Amino acid sequence: MNFSELKDFLDEKADMYNNLEFINDDPIQIPHRFSLKQDIEIAGFLAATISWGNRKAIIKSAEKMLYIM
Repeated sequence: MNFSELKDFLDEKADMYNNLEFINDDPIQIPHRFSLKQDIEIAGFLAATISWGNRKAIIKSAEKMLYIM
């Protein structure tokens, strides 16, 4: 794969994943709920630590952890 092909591939993936339709159904939505940098980092870290399996289950578990906090 040359540079041009790699750039096209990465641009396509960025367009695919960097949009609200994807974020709404993905665990990345958890840190997006916060505005303070510290809260974003904590929420992102917690979501990442439990990120295995079904995306809906990960989101539910992350919401439960944040509720407890």
